[in-house]
Parts: sequence; C-alpha cells; structure tokens
Amino acid sequence: MVVHMAGSPSDFFSSLKFGETVIIEHPSAAMPEIIFHLLVEFCSEKGLPILIDDILDTYPQFVSRMEVLGLPHPEAKVIKIGGGKLEAGEIVGRIEVDKYSVPLGHYGSMRDKVIKREKHVNPVLGLHKLAQIFNRRETLSLLTTISSFVGDESRIAVYLINRDSADAAEPGFVPSFEETATTVAEWYMDGEDFVLDVIKAANPKLMGVEYRIPVSEVLKG
Repeated sequence: MVVHMAGSPSDFFSSLKFGETVIIEHPSAAMPEIIFHLLVEFCSEKGLPILIDDILDTYPQFVSRMEVLGLPHPEAKVIKIGGGKLEAGEIVGRIEVDKYSVPLGHYGSMRDKVIKREKHVNPVLGLHKLAQIFNRRETLSLLTTISSFVGDESRIAVYLINRDSADAAEPGFVPSFEETATTVAEWYMDGEDFVLDVIKAANPKLMGVEYRIPVSEVLKG
C-alpha cells in the first residue's frame, strides 16, 4: 500500500542511516537538480558536510541548470571522476577514467584525507554515464567495487541515476545496482507535482511512502 505524504522529502533524508547506499532513479525530463537541491538544503539544515562525486562533468551541468532555475548551489568539496575542463565546487581530488575502468582502489584513502572520516553525505552524480562506455563485465566489476562501500558508517551515499540513459546503454545496470543498494526511490514529475516514491528501504518506516511536492513550492518563477 502506498502512503501519500505532502511536503518536503526532508523526512525521507532524515530517515536514512549512515552506512547506506541510496539510489534515486529518475527519467531524463524529471529535473534531478531539484531533488539534489532538496538534499543540499537538508544537509545545510542538519549541519552535515557534503562531498560530491562528479562523474564525467555531471555536477557542473547541474550547477548551470540550477543557476537558470534560480536555485543556489553549494560550495561543496568535489572529487572529479573523469571529465574534461568543466568544473564546479572545490576540487579536492581527481580520478581518471579510461575506456575500461575506474581506478577506485585509492578512492577511500583520497576521501578520508578530505573528510577525515567525519560523518557526511556523499551525492554521486553521473554514474549512469559509465554504463555508456563500459561493457557488461566492466560494469559489473564497477558495481562490485561500489558494493564494498556499503556499511561505511561515515557516510550516506546518494546516487542520482538517469534510468532512461542507463537502460538504453545497459539494461542490466540499474537492476544490478538496485540489488546492491540499501534504499531505492524514484523521482519523477506528475502533473504539477514532483514525486519521490520509495520502492525499497533499509528503514521499514519508509517502505511504500510517496512524497509529493508542488512545483510552485520549489520553483517560484
């Protein structure tokens, strides 16, 4: 049974546990920068540091769209994973991506130097783009590496995944990632509302909960 709830998804974010790997899936036209903005607002209110993983220049693209929409963006610490010359935020580390792999072996040590094991929220933007350049074996290897971070109680990792893009590139990518994740939600637009629909959760209180936020409450025009 779906439980409909009005208001901000801050209750969703506050119900997540440190150590979780969270996926928020969205279609291409769902304006993921909005749920990112709401996550940043929540972290600001709670005094939680943010460390952004920017895969293939996704974060600078978010920032550009947020500026057009009149939304503030954080001056957050950023680890760039691949990408070109587009930058946003305070770049505190870089990981190169070649055609076949992402060398994530030293990611943990890089992150620890930056965040010093302080509890933080880790938005990961653009992971679905790697499904476009990796083959199936390489993608599964990537997901296996990501799964090793589940249970790391210094962070809550929140992956924003373009489901349309991922499914077109590798249909098995999202289902395999959902199995790894502890909490999965869908973000989409329904008429004049943004909707966050929880379909899997480590916290049983979140199971089946649907949050609706009127577009007019987020975008003032």
